[in-house]
Amino acid sequence: MRLIIIRHGESEWNRLGRYQGQADAPLSPRGLAQADALAERLRHEPFDCIYTSPLARARLTGAAVARHHPEVPFIDEPALMEIHHGDWQGLSLEDVQQRFPAGLAEWRDHPTRAQMPNGESFSNILKRVLDCKEALQRRHHDAIVLLSTHDVVVKILVADALGMDMDRINRIWVTNASISVIEYGAASPYLVSLSEACHLGRLEVARENQRAI
Repeated sequence: MRLIIIRHGESEWNRLGRYQGQADAPLSPRGLAQADALAERLRHEPFDCIYTSPLARARLTGAAVARHHPEVPFIDEPALMEIHHGDWQGLSLEDVQQRFPAGLAEWRDHPTRAQMPNGESFSNILKRVLDCKEALQRRHHDAIVLLSTHDVVVKILVADALGMDMDRINRIWVTNASISVIEYGAASPYLVSLSEACHLGRLEVARENQRAI
């Protein structure tokens, strides 16, 4: 299976530096333009199916790609949703730093131990993402599958493919509307590309402008 993984375009809350998790922040004007640029980049790529997180920012990004592939099944997959940030959702980085400093430090340095108040544990998102990956491998063994999803989901899939310690996932940067590719075969998986964003040009968002991670 060849997995082509896209992160959604910039959302309004990405732009404002707010934690969003499973809150349904819309794409920003830049995010809509990024989705169009991504769709153009993938216009001639073959896919057997497209799976998307049902959250609007990922679904709209995936739908932009799907417009060039009307014959390809387009499937909502809840397992691809972002981690639920609980009480952090809607807060700015500064708010979280003031109200939950220990929790923020744990999330950034030891995410496997983290659970935001009233949110989702890392162990839960890890299980649902890897269960989803394994189900896709069984269902689409020799296929090319596109996933439209979120930051933490992409990082988990990349770290899993590389055999990384999951506490190191925040050392991976995945830009909005970027492409990462993993190939799964009989042997170990291969990370073919990570956070490819040449198609974005000046639309790319620098890491320093998205601090709410």
